[in-house]
Amino acid sequence: MTGPRLLLKSRRTAPLLLAAVAVAVASREFGGQHLLIGATQPVPLPWAALLPAITAYLTAVAAWSTLPLQEHLAVHRTDRYDLLHLTTAALIGATLVAWAAQPLTGTITTQGAVRNYLGLLGYSLIGIAVFHPTMGWTIPTTLLTTGLVTAGTRTNLPLLDWPARPDNNPTSWTISTTILLTGLATFTSHNRRRALAARTARTQPE
Repeated sequence: MTGPRLLLKSRRTAPLLLAAVAVAVASREFGGQHLLIGATQPVPLPWAALLPAITAYLTAVAAWSTLPLQEHLAVHRTDRYDLLHLTTAALIGATLVAWAAQPLTGTITTQGAVRNYLGLLGYSLIGIAVFHPTMGWTIPTTLLTTGLVTAGTRTNLPLLDWPARPDNNPTSWTISTTILLTGLATFTSHNRRRALAARTARTQPE
């Protein structure tokens, strides 16, 4: 089986894309409502600035192979097609997030939502590589929650509270981009691919 055909067979793109569209519609519908973070001086964050976490995780899962052993043993490797598939899925996800965040006004608008999506995509890729899709959501969820709680305390910790910073905050963009690049490096690692293929081989019935 050729690389592109194997990749299309081993990805759950269509249902996850539909789920991402549903999330975008919900985000736009409820985007004007705010979630208050913090007790003494709450930080109001719009839902559409937070829901990119779901889209980011759906994107990462869409890039995850359901046939890692077959891909590892394929005559024509799927590595470059794999990255192209992830890039396409990420562009679609970013477009949906930007569309959902269009009605937003305040310190976090479309730019901030896209920034959060990119950083959370990096966290999601790392989480899935470490814990598999079934538990990979724990890393982005935990770190996002920690960052929002930190922002609510008004503590200046950019490495944690970057998702709650204004659109034009350069430090938050630098951190988000760094997380994304780290996630991409983890996703494309040959060691990860070999380990996943070996684990699949051990768990498959004789």
